[in-house]
Amino acid sequence: MSRRTAIIAIIAVAILIIGGLYLWYSGSSGNKQASATATSTANPFGAAPGNAAGTGANNAGISGGNAGTAKGRLVELSANPTSGSVFFATSSNQDVLEYVDRATGNVYQYVAQTRTGQPVRLTNTTIPKIQQTVWSAAGQSAIYRYLNDAGEIVSFSGTMQFASSSGGLGSIGGVFLVRNLVSLAADPAGKQVFGILEKDDGSGSYGIVSNFDGTKRKEIVASPVSFWNVAWPAENTITMTTKPASEEYGYLYFLNPQTSAFTRILGGIAGLSTRVNSDASKVAYSASANGSVELSIYTVANGTMQDTGLATLADKCVWSAKSKNILYCAVPQIIASDSYPDAWYQGTESFSDNIWTIDTDTGATTELYQIGKNENASIDAMNLVVSPDGNYLAFQNKNDLSEWVLDINQ
Repeated sequence: MSRRTAIIAIIAVAILIIGGLYLWYSGSSGNKQASATATSTANPFGAAPGNAAGTGANNAGISGGNAGTAKGRLVELSANPTSGSVFFATSSNQDVLEYVDRATGNVYQYVAQTRTGQPVRLTNTTIPKIQQTVWSAAGQSAIYRYLNDAGEIVSFSGTMQFASSSGGLGSIGGVFLVRNLVSLAADPAGKQVFGILEKDDGSGSYGIVSNFDGTKRKEIVASPVSFWNVAWPAENTITMTTKPASEEYGYLYFLNPQTSAFTRILGGIAGLSTRVNSDASKVAYSASANGSVELSIYTVANGTMQDTGLATLADKCVWSAKSKNILYCAVPQIIASDSYPDAWYQGTESFSDNIWTIDTDTGATTELYQIGKNENASIDAMNLVVSPDGNYLAFQNKNDLSEWVLDINQ
């Protein structure tokens, strides 16, 4: 897939959604539309913010060495751009965060309880200019995604390998998956992945599932739409959300990977972006709203919607791994009037966030942490991940793709 083809396909998605998708999605409900025209980027991973082009310096030592704030409640782990992180718990109940250096593909590890701000480098295999990392649940394997010189999306499924002697850096070995997977997600167990593969003739896409290493690949769904945001929050639920734009109605579907049952959950919502909890019972979703955004909670069982009263994007939220009813969100202190989420995706608008928690059972919203009050930082948070015990929250700063971790309970 060339860059020119990517541009044409992305521009054409609006026509697909309004035309062919309208017929396919019968019974969609009307909702408000924003006033600005949606535009797109040729990069399928989105516009690179700030200095995040993947040219940061290589950290040659084992120690991370890029920490900003140390021993405080909010810790900067890497000032260099990163490309995705995962939390997991050890047998001794330590919360371990692993993340990838965007420029080199090297993996770093940080034990949250130490609060030193000093991650440890684990690997020495160079995979340059990583745009996205899809992790297995245990942090041992990951799929490293980047664009090659031909503009193709490359997905490398790699596993960390270590020599028998302790203290040395490990390597990453693995296999390449099928190229041009426009969207990719791992299952909760980290054993399988689901990806969207555009049809050769540009008439839509296939949804394929495989083992983490690409074996046992099979098609489980077909669609006239090429571009989806996908996630796999529950064992039997894959979520497929149409790529959001302020002037386009968005749709959320649940896909059962075992039966291929494809069920519409939400539709007819301008600028729709979603996050689904761990048992697929609730959906946090954002919608375009008169130059701003609105965050709401949808309960799948009874079809009820609850306005949180917070203006933020679902992209800036993550469900608790400990409680299926608790949601953490980065909420902008101020939102300038613009067409969202387009302006945020394209980098024409940036936010300075605080961290909030939402109890979706009671509807209570609480400001958890004011970023910048105790440190010299302004953070536009994205790619939030939470530790299994619910004690730590990690995220990237969209402005420079630096990696941060917050102690939730201090």
